[in-house]
Amino acid sequence: MKTVFYIIFFTGFGFYGIAQKPNEQFNKSFIAYTIPEKDLLPENVAYDPTDMSFYIGSTRKGKIIKRSKDGTYRDFVKPQQDGLHMIIGMKVDPVRRYLWVCSSGGNNLIGYSRKDKNEGRPAGIFKYDLQTGKLIKKYWIDIPGEVHFFNDIVLDTSGNLYTTHMFSNPILYTIQNDNDELKILTPLSEIKYPNGITISDDQTYLFVAHSKGITRIHIKTGKKQNIQHPENNITSSESIDGLYFFKNSLIGIQPGKNSVKKFVLNAEQNTIIKTIPLEYNHPMMNNPTTGVLVDNELYYIANAQFGSFNKDGSLFSMEKLYEPTILKVKLDD
Repeated sequence: MKTVFYIIFFTGFGFYGIAQKPNEQFNKSFIAYTIPEKDLLPENVAYDPTDMSFYIGSTRKGKIIKRSKDGTYRDFVKPQQDGLHMIIGMKVDPVRRYLWVCSSGGNNLIGYSRKDKNEGRPAGIFKYDLQTGKLIKKYWIDIPGEVHFFNDIVLDTSGNLYTTHMFSNPILYTIQNDNDELKILTPLSEIKYPNGITISDDQTYLFVAHSKGITRIHIKTGKKQNIQHPENNITSSESIDGLYFFKNSLIGIQPGKNSVKKFVLNAEQNTIIKTIPLEYNHPMMNNPTTGVLVDNELYYIANAQFGSFNKDGSLFSMEKLYEPTILKVKLDD
């Protein structure tokens, strides 16, 4: 997420001298696979259970890679095809056979030169056919002087989409099956930098991560409630990027802390009653971002490498970059 890119560079990843003590570690993750494209700068990964394939989006190239079950890779959507910018959140709808994609303007993207204050920042949601890779529809916002940024996506069991929009006007948007239009579900003026989003198993609540914690939103009424966390507030560098609902718990990826945690909820789903660490300072981590649930495991991007830019704005040389790594961690104790 673009606002977090700069924060993460300083808090989530650093270069340490020999005399400095090593970071504490708690490692439960395993390497699922790596992607042989060092300069991809991926932000999100999606999964199609039908053919057991993964989709990885690039903020740098504005393209989407498909990794098939046999481990082969190919471009599912070519760089900046259909007007794509940075690829941010993605979700597969395995029933209707769609790939939903958040795409937004930003400096990670090759060739991007627009200035927010003067020209604004464009953003949109793209709906692709999983079988053909063809664009079905684009829901695009590009207004001079306005800064837009679609961040993450969640789908309900009926295929209705909910997406977070950050920056100038924090908003929760939706695309419902019955009208297929991008519409405002509720403003998020109380929230700064809405980010990861997930939905309860009973389809009643949306949970949205932001710079000050997690907010629960009742889908039908729009009522908002901050999730209480008596043990430790989730704020600042501890803020969550990817957020997932799993067995009455919220799974959160915290880039600023190089960590993945399980936040166990109470029966009312309004309070975190226990925090269980799942991963902390894995050796492959360099700006972990988001992931996808596959059965009882979370597959997530370990090293988006968003801080890998020189002072002149150029990307580090290939010798200083690593192959993007997807880690997986079991969510059950």
